[in-house]
Amino acid sequence: MKIYSDFMISITKEFSFETAHRISNHPASCKHIHGHSYRLFVTVSADEIQENDMIIDFKELKQIINEKVIKTFDHALVLKRNDENTKLAQNIDSNIFWMEFEPTVERLLDYIRKQIQNSLAEPVFLKKLKLYETATSFGEWEK
Repeated sequence: MKIYSDFMISITKEFSFETAHRISNHPASCKHIHGHSYRLFVTVSADEIQENDMIIDFKELKQIINEKVIKTFDHALVLKRNDENTKLAQNIDSNIFWMEFEPTVERLLDYIRKQIQNSLAEPVFLKKLKLYETATSFGEWEK
């Protein structure tokens, strides 16, 4: 049941996960394996409020993000699939998530965006992502 149609309403939920990565082509210290405590802010929107007086239950949003994002990245080593990293990973006993691109904050945001967008049911849509790699460095995606 559509209750409102003259405005857009959004909700945001924060998530966190611990991930290690390396940027193979980086000229400085980021070429070494290192970790971050990522903070992810997920904003979803809709132009209608459902009969339960919500656009989506925070619990449902949490389930989606845990399944599509946290489960993938938390306590994982994220690497670009290339010869150098494949050789490096031979001696690592770890949860490795392979990407086709360098695991920069920009590429992580793009991957996360695709995972979430495919999991939301209309009329809810992904409006914005903010991913903190450090306390003072973050990337954003916005529709």
